[in-house]
Amino acid sequence: MDGQSPPRIVHGDVVPEHEIPTIRAPTIHGVVEISRGCGRGCAFCVPTLQRYRCLPIDHILREVEVNLRAGRQPLLHGEDVLRYKAKGLDVNKEAVLNLFKAVKGHPGVERVSISHFALSSVVSAPSLVEEISEILDVGNAHTPWFSGQTGIETGSPKLMRGHMLGKCRPYPPESWPDVVVTAFQMLSDNSWVPVATLITGLPGEDLEDIDLTIQLIERLQEYKSLIVPLFFVAEGALEEKADSFTLKKMTRAHGELFVRCWRHNLRWAPNLLREYLDGFGGSGLKIHVMRLFASQVIKNAARLLSRCEEEYDYDLARMIGDIRAGKTSTLPQPLRAIYHLQRLSQTRTSLRD
Repeated sequence: MDGQSPPRIVHGDVVPEHEIPTIRAPTIHGVVEISRGCGRGCAFCVPTLQRYRCLPIDHILREVEVNLRAGRQPLLHGEDVLRYKAKGLDVNKEAVLNLFKAVKGHPGVERVSISHFALSSVVSAPSLVEEISEILDVGNAHTPWFSGQTGIETGSPKLMRGHMLGKCRPYPPESWPDVVVTAFQMLSDNSWVPVATLITGLPGEDLEDIDLTIQLIERLQEYKSLIVPLFFVAEGALEEKADSFTLKKMTRAHGELFVRCWRHNLRWAPNLLREYLDGFGGSGLKIHVMRLFASQVIKNAARLLSRCEEEYDYDLARMIGDIRAGKTSTLPQPLRAIYHLQRLSQTRTSLRD
């Protein structure tokens, strides 16, 4: 700004929460930061390396107001929203409830969303989820469910002990599968829909670890949720100690795990879609087209899963290779027509611009 060249890299120090400035403009989807860092110490994760700090409620409400003026409802963001103002890994129930009461009661707030929560926090504070649902009036026709992202990561106690011991606490890694199932049951009882991640290809993973994860997924079938399998990426403390997982490293066991996850998702997708679209009024041409398109996507996904099972014997890597090489198509005729019409519309818009 003074006509001088700035340094290529600017290093900053971790500052106390009272020195963190509030946002000046609205954020994407109304995201409002309530904390930084995590403290659970998962070896592959970057936020866990940061010191855990929570922002005061008055700071949070000022940022809620910035988003409200732009017509955006608040989405509270933290690595584990249920650990707001926690003492170590112990949930501070009173502080969490005060946070939700303050945000929900702020003038202009109609709904509150969250980004992330930990399954171990759900189980260690049994009544917290229920009381949050009561504050936010979750479970009625207007708000049929509440959602956030959480991490299952694996069903293997061995991998939990080796890479993410803190994720289990206050429970031992040997009880992790039961903690996950108990948390899903508690969430289901209170109309929460977890969007859970798995990490495949963790360092040291073997066939038994994959099988334990598949068994855990089977135990979760009855609970309304989405489960998203991801590839391990060498970051955090493992950045220089391990290699990232790639498609070339996938085995048939990994393929079966992916298929089981997406079978689970397709089981719940029609119900979730219906309830989501009903929130927009449930009628009108746009809603009808969305329903029709989503129905075709779900049917096509089910067809692809069947092909992976029956034609490729869970060899997902080979199937994806054939798709990329043009040896097989992923889209039936109705979806191909919609896709090409969309591309044509985008092309015309670009030409006009």
